[in-house]
Amino acid sequence: MDIYLDDITSLLLTRAIALNQSIQLVRSDAQTPTALCIRPVTLNRLQVPGLLSFLRVPEDRRIGIVVPCARDRVRSQGIRCSVASHPRGDTPFLLLDSVDKDHPSSIVPCDSRVYVQSPANIVLAMAQRVRRHEITGTYTSQQAILLMTKLCLELCGTYRHDPFEPLTGSVTYGLPPVLTTQSLLDFLQPHGTEQGLTLARTAASLAYDLSGSPQESFLGPALFYSNSLGGLELCSFVANKPLDLSPTERASIGHRTITPDFSLPDYDSVVEYLGSVHNEGKNPEIDHVRSLDYSTLGKREFGFWYDDVKTQNAFITSAMRIVAVIEQKDGAGVKRRIARLLRNPSFIKKQADLFAVFRPWLR
Repeated sequence: MDIYLDDITSLLLTRAIALNQSIQLVRSDAQTPTALCIRPVTLNRLQVPGLLSFLRVPEDRRIGIVVPCARDRVRSQGIRCSVASHPRGDTPFLLLDSVDKDHPSSIVPCDSRVYVQSPANIVLAMAQRVRRHEITGTYTSQQAILLMTKLCLELCGTYRHDPFEPLTGSVTYGLPPVLTTQSLLDFLQPHGTEQGLTLARTAASLAYDLSGSPQESFLGPALFYSNSLGGLELCSFVANKPLDLSPTERASIGHRTITPDFSLPDYDSVVEYLGSVHNEGKNPEIDHVRSLDYSTLGKREFGFWYDDVKTQNAFITSAMRIVAVIEQKDGAGVKRRIARLLRNPSFIKKQADLFAVFRPWLR
């Protein structure tokens, strides 16, 4: 029996691979979901006990199933069902498989094939869900865009949220990204009538590649996104790209390459988010050498620690360091603009919403 999982369950398993080294997702030729070939449909008749146990079904959640048309929808306790007749992309589904074929994972069923939506299809399907909430007024347009951008930053980044407690659970770092912003934009580019397509495109265009942590994913929008999204809109930026160095510059620094979290090319400045890991082991020494390298290259470095982004007031105070450098080059005006924003209740609400989306544990 073939089982096609929906976007929510597929995202859970995409995140879970970071924690469970016994499973993997591999390419498949599956193009269109098929209906479940059992009637009546019940959890035990799915014959995937290991997967259901891993997903905590039905204790904490339901398993999400995709079927090709409305008449194949399943209405059964513990099962959530949606319709996706023609998913996008050349590889819309990945196959759940064991890493070690000699010692198969109990999560992967023996007599069934479990298909997981591709990361790009997860983004589009989640955008459809968020868009429905926007239409009903549960989310504002700003909140919808930020929620989807946050997801894109994670999937295009090198970290994963906890699969079961994504808002407040632990985070796994140093992982390969499962998407790039360009591949996601290419996937979303063809014309379509899917609900949420415009929202997904907007989020993909705002995201950047290789974000290393949720805090780094927050810092970019907070500093550089438009005021309408709650950002300070300070200047243009480049995220996670190695500095273009001449042979002479490369020979003068301690690192072969140097990649800031954010480069501000118009102001010879860089921004780094320094999480708690930067206090561990040899990281303080490495950071010190990197700071010396920035100085040698004539770059101002703005480091942001947790306390710098803990509250809206702390964030504004720290961000004003960058404002001062911008005004040195462009003249007065930015500080006055920021001051006007901070007197605007509408902007304060938008900034608070940005914090709430990217930093829900502070609520």
